[in-house]
Formats: sequence, C-alpha cells, structure tokens
Amino acid sequence: MTIMTSYDDKGVVITGAANGIGRELAERLGRAGARLALADIDEERLRPLAEKLRGEGVDVVDTVLDVAQPDGLAALAQRLGEEWDRVDYVFANAGVISVGCIWQEPVSDWQWLLGTNTMGAVHTMRAFIPLMVDQGPDAEGASSHFVTTASIASLLTVENSPAYVASKFAALSATEVLELQLQDAGAPVMAHAVCPAIVRTDLLDCARHRHPGSFDPADPYYASPDFRRRAQGAAQEMATVGMPVEQAVTTILDEVEKGTFYILTHPQYNPAVLGRVQGIVNGARPTKVVR
Repeated sequence: MTIMTSYDDKGVVITGAANGIGRELAERLGRAGARLALADIDEERLRPLAEKLRGEGVDVVDTVLDVAQPDGLAALAQRLGEEWDRVDYVFANAGVISVGCIWQEPVSDWQWLLGTNTMGAVHTMRAFIPLMVDQGPDAEGASSHFVTTASIASLLTVENSPAYVASKFAALSATEVLELQLQDAGAPVMAHAVCPAIVRTDLLDCARHRHPGSFDPADPYYASPDFRRRAQGAAQEMATVGMPVEQAVTTILDEVEKGTFYILTHPQYNPAVLGRVQGIVNGARPTKVVR
C-alpha cells in the first residue's frame, strides 16, 4: 500500500479533539493543510479550538458528541460522506481513565471506561470504515488510515487502573482484528494502534465530562484511603514523568506515515513489553511494571 506524505486537503477526523493528543493533532494537521472534523464531548474547549483554527484559515467541522453513543458518530460519517471528497485519516482518540481496586471500585466506573475507551473505538470503526473502504485509494494510490489511541496499558498490566487496562487491551485487540480484516478484504485502509505511556495532558481531569446520572459521586469509595492513594500516585506520575504532548504527536504522525501498526512512543518500556511476552510463554505470574 502507498502511504501518504502530504496533508494538503486531506480529510482528517479526530475524536477527543478538544484536549491533549487530539488537540495537538488538530492544530498540527490543520496548519499542515488538512481539513478537519473535530469531535469531543467537551463543548467548552472544542468550540474555541474550532474557531481559532478557522481564524487561521483551516476548514473545520466541529461536533459535540459522546463516542460511547454510536448515533453521533454515524451522523458525522454520513455528513462527511456527503460534504467531503474523502476521509483520509480517522483518529479514534477519545478516552477516559479511572483508578481503583478491582473489587472495590464502583461498577459504574467500568461501564464508563469500557463504553468510552473500547466501544468508542468500535463505534468509530463502524461509522467510518465502510466509508473509507468504499472510497478506495486516493488519486495517487494512497491508502487511508484508521488510528486508535490505545495505551501502553494495552500491552502491560498496570496495577493502579483495572478498568482502564481492560478497556485499552480490548481497544487494541479490536484494532488488531480490524487490520486483519482489512487485509483479508484487500481494502486500501491501514489500521494503527498508538500505545503511549504517560503523556502530559489533562486526562486525569476527565471525570468533569462524566454525565451526573451515570455514577454516584458520593460513593464512599471515592473518599477512601485506597482511592486517594491511587489518585495521588497517578497525579504525581503525570507531573513528573509525563512526555510533552508535542513529542508524542510527532512520533505518532511519523510512524503512521511509515505504516507502523504498533506505535510505541516511550521506547523505555520496550523491555517490559518483551518481558511480558516471555512471561506468558513461560507461564509466569504477573509482576508489576518497573517504571
């Protein structure tokens, strides 16, 4: 498959576009000449970003939606299929995180993370992959790209965030299957899975977008010493070892253009990934990741 090297007039869809990696992708690709469809549940930050980019001459469609609900994504795909010549890149980037003890954390946390991180990626695939397959390659023979933001936690079991790890393992597996099925179909679409470790974003503040009726903020677990310890540990890691988002996005775009499937932004974790595989083959018990 031929790989794109220019973003001029390329159609780019980004979910989770208002913050973090999604925002950096939007700004970087918009200024490189792409037309953008930006989607996020965070209207307060999405709308100003879209207006800012329009002021810089970028063609922007902005849509407030929750990726856990398929209808908004389906409507966006239908609109772009009617208004754009092509959709060249889809970044299924929306994601949320929680921390907790697997037998104490509220079930609603699991529903939230699986709905957003796993089903959000699946809903995005179901909305856009048919369009990307049907449109075929571009005039230069280049394939389109579907990029899932998974996590290093889709390759390594991190003990602090059980629902996050499970949801990201599932998102990665779905993307692996997507790539195999695209190959079987001979489709001019390449799937990619981004597996970053800690990137300096506001991900830990994601609960501000959570629907009030979807959980009980007064649940005693959120006031427990266990929850507070885990939350404080996550915040400390974000502040002290988080990679600048600009550096992560540079790696992501470089590797997408190379056709890389597993995009690892933090090579210092590669030995741990290899160790996990060896442990599986050896039947070893899980061990904590050395950070």
